[in-house]
Amino acid sequence: MPTIKKKYKVWDTENYFIEAIIENLWWENIINEFFEQKITLIVNQIIENTKNKNLRNKISISILFTGDKKITQLNKKFKKINFPTNVLSFPSGQNINTDNLLNNDDFVNFLGDIVISSDTLIKEANSEKKIPIDHLIHLFIHGILHLLGYDHENSCEAKVMETLEVKILKNLKISDPYIDNT
Repeated sequence: MPTIKKKYKVWDTENYFIEAIIENLWWENIINEFFEQKITLIVNQIIENTKNKNLRNKISISILFTGDKKITQLNKKFKKINFPTNVLSFPSGQNINTDNLLNNDDFVNFLGDIVISSDTLIKEANSEKKIPIDHLIHLFIHGILHLLGYDHENSCEAKVMETLEVKILKNLKISDPYIDNT
């Protein structure tokens, strides 16, 4: 994927502060007004549908939109896995105490960092016959859920997380990503 001079974007509302670094041309084309308009809907759906329903104060997330080379380096360094993946999440390590959030209007809760690879996203979307922007939205949701403590290390955790993802995606009018379309 051709690289560009890194571009920095910020989405800031009363509910969230998301800062992003965009590292290649493909991201420039897909992170457009459509995705930007969806961010608020996505964050609202996550707040409404997760176990963190009281998480109503402003949240902060950092995102790196990159390619396979960078995500492989990060995957190797932090997960000890030497190949690319679609999304990595790095929770901030803070315990989310929603009681404190409700009592402090100035508090911003930094959830952590998300890294998404355009190369893997495109490969998966093509092979699984998914719309790339829908797949991006799914990976974004998946990443945020990891930041909130959801995981899929065993079948029980996976079922909970996948059910929540499907519910949020359905509310956004996006097809179930776990149905095989190939």
